Amino acid sequence: MEQSRDIAAWQDWLYTRLQAYERIGRKALHPTLTYMERWDALLGHPHRAYPIIHVAGTNGKGSTSAFLASILQAAGYKVGLHMSPHLHFFTERMRVNGKEPPSQWVDDFLSYWEKKIEELDLSFFEATVGMSFAFFREAQVDVAVVEVGLGGKWDATNIVIPELALITPIGWDHVEILGPTLTDIAYQKAGIIKEQRPVIIAPSQPEEAVHVFSEVALARQAPLYDAQSHYPIAVQGWHFLPGALRREFLSSRENQIWLSPLTGDYQASNLSTVRTAVEVLREKGWTISDRAIQTGIAQVQLHTGLRGRAEWLRVKEKWILLDVAHNPPAFAALRELLRAAPLSLQGLLLGFSQEKDILSSLKALGGWEGPVFFTQANLRRALPAEKLRDIALDLGYKGEAFSTVSAALEAALDRCESLLITGSVFIVSEALSTLRASP
Repeated sequence: MEQSRDIAAWQDWLYTRLQAYERIGRKALHPTLTYMERWDALLGHPHRAYPIIHVAGTNGKGSTSAFLASILQAAGYKVGLHMSPHLHFFTERMRVNGKEPPSQWVDDFLSYWEKKIEELDLSFFEATVGMSFAFFREAQVDVAVVEVGLGGKWDATNIVIPELALITPIGWDHVEILGPTLTDIAYQKAGIIKEQRPVIIAPSQPEEAVHVFSEVALARQAPLYDAQSHYPIAVQGWHFLPGALRREFLSSRENQIWLSPLTGDYQASNLSTVRTAVEVLREKGWTISDRAIQTGIAQVQLHTGLRGRAEWLRVKEKWILLDVAHNPPAFAALRELLRAAPLSLQGLLLGFSQEKDILSSLKALGGWEGPVFFTQANLRRALPAEKLRDIALDLGYKGEAFSTVSAALEAALDRCESLLITGSVFIVSEALSTLRASP
């Protein structure tokens, strides 16, 4: 009998045998749903066993998905949550009420399907999306919140017919794949709008994106909800807690304050979208109390494992801000957060993937007066630290280059009393791993 493999070993197998966008970029993508449809048919169409809330967008779709899943869990529902990319292990992409599949389930599933996964020539993302859907069916979830990986129209998750679709703010990202204009990008995201299924669009959308969503929704007879007009949310003050910071958000329509561990100003837009989604679900007969909304927002990290979204940590008497910003709109939002924050940060630990718009992102951040620790994640797509340092130097960013995140972090914590870590989900992931391993 073949020896069982643990999750780490299966992750190595998936990355070795399959094409993964995180590792090699656009060559891993299939601009068609044919591969996913064949895989889904073999699995017996597991996503048809439960209602799905489908979430697309450029920025904020991860936070939005997590908030909504957490609120539904607080309301008493058994919730599947598919998100990507993962920080440490691929099983983070498929949680049920915050818990990843057991190692034995993963081994049984992949041992049974590994030959078919190879025969179908699936990408890493397609394989794990199907796995998520199958896990949710076996766990008998009441609902699944599914975040799009990239785009919408040709994303592997887009085989679903959702109960409800959400589209978070559109911006410039993955233009080499989705198209050179915001209109092109919006049409790709609008691919998740399905016939007669309601769709919610987040506040802060570009005018051309709103036009596209309205046009597609009308053509597909999909009820369209503008979150800003339904539930405007305002940013309020800050709360210091032991080892962490929380942000206040005001729901003006209900005159309620929500405390969130995700502290960026842009979370107001995400919460507006989520609150509108709750109202649409209530109209459909779902039972979601106001207390569940407050609890779900406050406990979003506990319920979903979401990390690195304007997350404040207290480590060795030093404040660290982790943020997975990786494109110009996200860096502009990060700049606003730093202006509003009750703490000023001294050092910057920074790394990017090669295909990102680095110059525009750094311009959006607006410079950095303190020391910068340039680094690179441990993957092929990472921009070498020396190249990043040279690019940033022309914009006034000054510092040293480090070949590993752990070396950069050690130097930064040695020299700085506070630190921002950003530029890539992979940078944040490796920083968290290093912090977790530190004595």
